[in-house]
Amino acid sequence: MTGELFLASTNELMHAFDYTDAVSKVVIDLSGAHVWHSSAVATLDAVTAKFASRGVEAEIIGLNPRSEQLHTKLSGQLTGSH
Repeated sequence: MTGELFLASTNELMHAFDYTDAVSKVVIDLSGAHVWHSSAVATLDAVTAKFASRGVEAEIIGLNPRSEQLHTKLSGQLTGSH
């Protein structure tokens, strides 16, 4: 998937990808976005896990410093994600 997405919710983010595309790697560029709370981190974890379960490497890039700090702190620590 290429192009820009304008998403208001974590649910929209989870469903914004075509997980069936025959690709080996996906780059999720969050430049200009802000990760505000744990539900967004849980959703990013769920998205990358869903790609991983299909053998696709998913890389998140472009997080601003505050978002990167929150993502690093909470990623992998949350349960019950989408």
